[in-house]
Amino acid sequence: MPAGQQDQTGEAVPLKTFKRQKSRGSDLVTTTYEFPYMKKPEQKSFGQLLYDREQGKVFGRTPKNWGQLIFFYSIFYACLCALFAICMKGLLSTMDLTSPKWKLGESLIGTNPGLGFRPIAHDVDQGSLIWYDSSNKTQIDYWVDRVDSFLDEVTKSEGKQKICDFGNPPNGNQVCKLDTTKFGDCIKENLYGYGNAAPCIFLKLNRIFGWEPEYYNDIDNLPSDMPTSLVDHIKSLNVTQRDQVWVSCGGEQGMDKELLGPIEYFPKQGFPAYFYPYTNRRGYVSPLVAVKFLRPSVNQIINIECRAWAKNIVYSGSHRDRKGSVHFEIMIDADVE
Repeated sequence: MPAGQQDQTGEAVPLKTFKRQKSRGSDLVTTTYEFPYMKKPEQKSFGQLLYDREQGKVFGRTPKNWGQLIFFYSIFYACLCALFAICMKGLLSTMDLTSPKWKLGESLIGTNPGLGFRPIAHDVDQGSLIWYDSSNKTQIDYWVDRVDSFLDEVTKSEGKQKICDFGNPPNGNQVCKLDTTKFGDCIKENLYGYGNAAPCIFLKLNRIFGWEPEYYNDIDNLPSDMPTSLVDHIKSLNVTQRDQVWVSCGGEQGMDKELLGPIEYFPKQGFPAYFYPYTNRRGYVSPLVAVKFLRPSVNQIINIECRAWAKNIVYSGSHRDRKGSVHFEIMIDADVE
């Protein structure tokens, strides 16, 4: 209602004012405000914001306000911490630190282990290509260092290891030791073959808790698409040595097969049964197969596929949905006279 107006009874309504006094020189000036929001806030220095002596405020709050605030948030965060601790305790009580809750077919990993290879280049753009110049020491040392790093990582162990064999499997809490001295020519002293254009690669199966291979150990019941060289190798072994997840490598296409040349496998052409099943024992090391390409053609990219053979390993050579196998390429630059 504007100032000076009358109400419904005809009586004048008094004007409610807010006064503020300030000094200007020797005179005292009084300013009248009709509404409180029209009142200009007093200007304060930075020191007054930190501590206001007149009102006893620190950072705009009295000690009582600060005490109430601290008390409230102390209770609030204590309740949050207690709730988080209760949730974590409930979660951990349902977990086994030595084995997963969901295994094999019940897990997202499933029951079909993947096959991997090493070494792999640092450069992501290089992908699965192993490319080097056989006369360039720097490039050779690069791949040798990549193999060294991989072997150092997989052979680290603090568990009870033993040298296993088909007649001497691990017992109790023992695990099998990966004996790198049995990798034939695929050892560091020989630069893993990279120095003489006969490189070695290392194959490994991905770990799946509790997975047990079903072996092709019956020489009268081998797959029709199994390579002849692998069939002959299996037949040459005695019955106790046939419990292995076999591996075979070869050129992916007809031209690749001609360019690849002969191949050797160390220490065996498969992953022995005494490494399985994987049960997360302390110090467990995955078995490896060293594959040496003896005379690959130089100055050409060779596409190679390696495959794992077991009755319960599903195979697919598709590049989009590869299973039970791995693909990589080799290209060795060399001067040809």
